[in-house]
Amino acid sequence: MKKYENLITYGDEQSLANVAYHHEAPLTRYVMLQKDKVEGDGGFRVVSHIINNLPEVVSSYCELHWHDFDEINLIQSEDNSLKYKIKLEDETYEVIAPATVYIPKGIRHSAEVISGRGVFTAITFTKNYRAQQ
Repeated sequence: MKKYENLITYGDEQSLANVAYHHEAPLTRYVMLQKDKVEGDGGFRVVSHIINNLPEVVSSYCELHWHDFDEINLIQSEDNSLKYKIKLEDETYEVIAPATVYIPKGIRHSAEVISGRGVFTAITFTKNYRAQQ
């Protein structure tokens, strides 16, 4: 093993349907980095969703939920075509790439792709992912 090889982590493809309050969606989800791969006592997870070849109509796949930790969503697209519906409590926003959404702990939220292609990355500041309704 090389000296810094442990600093490189490859994405692990996992279904969004396995995440609390989420359902099957037209995207490919990769868990990129989790707490057990880093030093320190903070804790975080990085998960990326690759979006391309969406159906004409995207069914709802994320229920309103909240966490006891902060979350940051990065919405990125090479051609700025990626559009997401972001719900924060009782307010709904259409967010077009490039954009960042900061979700403080305790805020009920959901995020669903509307159209386009690109990458949606969720960074959660926790050792263990938990969601509540």
